[in-house]
Amino acid sequence: MAARFRVLGVVEITADGHVVGLGSRQREVLALMLLRANDTVTVGQLVDAVFPDQAPESARRLIQNTVGRLRRTLTAAGCPDVIRTRPGGYLLEAGPDTLDLLEYVEHVKEGRRAAAYGMDRQAVMSLRRGLELWRGPILADVNAVGLEAEKARMREARMAVHEECLELELRLGRHRELLPELTELTEEHPLLERFWELRMLALYRCGAKTEALALYQNARAIFIEDLGLEPGRRLQRLEQAILADDPTLDLDMRPDQLPSDVPDFAGREEARSALEAVLRPDPGHATPVIVVAGRAGVGKTTLAVHVAHRLRERFPDGRLFARLRTIHDRPVAAGEVLAHFLRALGEPSHDLPDGVNERAARFRECLASRRVLIVLDDAVNEAQVRPLLPGGAECAVLVTSRSKLAILPSTGRLELEELEPIQAMRFLARLAGTERLSAEPQAAHELVGLCENLPLALRITGATLAGHPHWQVAHLMKRLRDERQRLEELGDLAVRGAIALAADGLDPAALRLLSALAHTDTPEIPAWTALAVDGTPDLVDSLVDAQLLHVAGPQRYRLHDLVRAHARELGGAESVPRVLGGWLALVERAHRTAYGDHAALHGTAARWQPPGVDLVDSDPLTWYDTERPNIVAAVSQAAALGLDELCWDLTVSAVSLFQTRGHYDDWQETHQVALSATRAANNTRGSAALLTGTALREAYRHRYRPAGAAIEEALELFERCGDRHGWGLASTVAGFMAGMRGRYAEAVERCGQALDALRQAGDARAEVLVLRLLGQLLLDVGHARPFQDETVAADQLTHPEVGYRIGELLLTSGRLHEAEQAFTDLLSTVTELEDLRCEAFARYGLGYVHLERRRYAAGEEYLHQAIELASAVDAPLIEAKAWLALGAVSRSRGDYEAALHRFERAERLAQFIDSPLWQARALRQAAVAHSERGCETAAAAARARLGELLASIGAVDSDVDAGVPSLRVF
Repeated sequence: MAARFRVLGVVEITADGHVVGLGSRQREVLALMLLRANDTVTVGQLVDAVFPDQAPESARRLIQNTVGRLRRTLTAAGCPDVIRTRPGGYLLEAGPDTLDLLEYVEHVKEGRRAAAYGMDRQAVMSLRRGLELWRGPILADVNAVGLEAEKARMREARMAVHEECLELELRLGRHRELLPELTELTEEHPLLERFWELRMLALYRCGAKTEALALYQNARAIFIEDLGLEPGRRLQRLEQAILADDPTLDLDMRPDQLPSDVPDFAGREEARSALEAVLRPDPGHATPVIVVAGRAGVGKTTLAVHVAHRLRERFPDGRLFARLRTIHDRPVAAGEVLAHFLRALGEPSHDLPDGVNERAARFRECLASRRVLIVLDDAVNEAQVRPLLPGGAECAVLVTSRSKLAILPSTGRLELEELEPIQAMRFLARLAGTERLSAEPQAAHELVGLCENLPLALRITGATLAGHPHWQVAHLMKRLRDERQRLEELGDLAVRGAIALAADGLDPAALRLLSALAHTDTPEIPAWTALAVDGTPDLVDSLVDAQLLHVAGPQRYRLHDLVRAHARELGGAESVPRVLGGWLALVERAHRTAYGDHAALHGTAARWQPPGVDLVDSDPLTWYDTERPNIVAAVSQAAALGLDELCWDLTVSAVSLFQTRGHYDDWQETHQVALSATRAANNTRGSAALLTGTALREAYRHRYRPAGAAIEEALELFERCGDRHGWGLASTVAGFMAGMRGRYAEAVERCGQALDALRQAGDARAEVLVLRLLGQLLLDVGHARPFQDETVAADQLTHPEVGYRIGELLLTSGRLHEAEQAFTDLLSTVTELEDLRCEAFARYGLGYVHLERRRYAAGEEYLHQAIELASAVDAPLIEAKAWLALGAVSRSRGDYEAALHRFERAERLAQFIDSPLWQARALRQAAVAHSERGCETAAAAARARLGELLASIGAVDSDVDAGVPSLRVF
């Protein structure tokens, strides 16, 4: 039985769920041992801690007796041998699983490591987990004076971690959510300036400039009264920056996508200087475009990334990076790279243009006034690079390629040759040791020659030597020479030979692991992949030490193309299905955690549950943001291997993640690939599920013709294979599409059919979604009452969109307090999920409720926030509804010009998405506003258009009365 020690609060030992009783002196002795767990604490140190003023002559014996009693207490609790005797003192053995302090330290290390790699979301998750372990002040019930300095040091360290976490969260744009916590911190620690700074900055970023300046005056008064001093320079400078609306205070959207720099860059100093000399923004000249060409393994990427890191200050607006060649040696589509860049530059995923030319134009527009360095690694051809070039001269482009890209417009080219012999020798010596090479100079020179002076070959060979300190250099040289002869027909002799030799020196289990990892097609390799193929952390470390596997981030790795190619020749493909089963299991978990497992079809493919991937459960959308390229690659590999059942299930399970983040390109690509696989395998059910997802995507993009064709084929296929569950889900999508196009009779009929099918299938959660949709359709035409109570009663099963519809139903029935609570709960949920689309719904709902309850300022604020979010995530219907409500506010005030402007925006948006009912509502309000201001001609024209529109959809005047708050004129 393992004891659990806790010091982050009161000192406590628990064993088998029960707290172990301790005396006061035992608690003091134990406290110091726990603070220095796994290190020897001398008896003298324990005496000083327990008797800080004047120790009695028997102090040492008293300490020894106390330790003895402590041991007996732990033994009685079933935890013997925790405290061990060491020369001069004692050592308490503990780990992160048994001592909360060590667990906290591990979380902090993990968070700081993630932050160093630019993985801010993961960093915050880790730091928050660590901070949550604190139950109060450290050693809260230990009053030993001798421990006060230690306690003070830990308090300060915790405060520093808290500051780091808050700074990262502000960087992620969570300023609004952090305000309550920052308010509490400034009240608890009024003399800590950093918390005042962060609170002022959060207020400023929320648009509350006046409140931020007032807060400075509050802080200043406290410092003067308590310390007799003005605030420090940082706080004063922040006040001045807020007064001046300094743009540097705005949320930093500067991308930094560069891989980590190598710590031991050497041998390319001249090439580095040449690149740094020409990569300079110059407004009077063309954009610098530099091509670095050379054979595989010559060090092009290492040089480019190293130079880009050194030029950070020259390009203050960011650094973009993309690999342009897939692991199958095919070019990455320019449109995919542009989408990647545009998202990094702050463009909403939902708003990205579809065509390559349109994306290239948007890219040039985004960079028009920025200084950004663009690194395009391993370009295949000129056509791939051209759309990725910016238009202005403030940026610069660094391209690496195995070919010269001779017809690409560029301002310079650098052909990277092999290292000079003396440079190559120095490079190898840094890895293997100068003395070792000097002892066998002839063998060392031959070894360098066999590596052909290529950095990659030298790096792997040097790691091989370092890993075998008992080998002579001549022994390695002969083995490499023999390996080159064996590989003579394969090309890339130097690098392949070094790889093969390094692989030969591996433990057989490590070699099998390398081969298995090489057969996975994901751009990056999460650590759990090794476990899926029977690897271990130690085996992974051995591959890293051998320079065959490169660290890409915390618990993430990457293989060089040549290493992957060689390792694939060793076999190991049989483990790929298990890895793909791991991706399927994780994507399902992410979907289930974020949205529940309702309204989802699954197949019969085998799953494998990866251990230790906590982020997928605690923050599924952040996990998805990290793994998105890997998920897309896993779908393609499943299709290529003929795993059609796994392929469609993985694709369908990822839809909610693609939708929430607006990754419509990935949504389309995965569905096309998977649909080809299921059609080839005559997998009728899988094809039907994928066609349903395709229809939903097209509907969200307001492309109703292809959406209609896809959903009708899906319904036919579900009917053919007798899947009533799938048929019901597809009918729901058909109903949604009909409602979006104003075909309300058809939409209600489709939803009724879907409801029957889903009830037969026993999917209660999907049933709630249909009730929500049906209620919304009837709500839109003012007849929601029949389904209102049934839908509201089902709220314990709610998906975020269901929660929104329930709020609307409550609102329509006049239950304003309940509606406000529903929308408030929804906002809390979707803010935590970072689901911006549903956040727009929630803020619209709250805005409408506040208007109905005569809280006009708050209502308008929420509606403007909803419009901003809806615009960012491509939710034009919510945008139109919010403008309509704001127009009603302006009309009630008699501000007819503003009202008509707002009604016009609402009408245009409704017309754009082919939503005639909401278009008609905007026209009705515009007609009333024209009439009230005395412009009967304009009012008559609006009424005429309204009549034509109602006739076209078979509606009447009463159908357009809903959807506008009942405001009094004020």
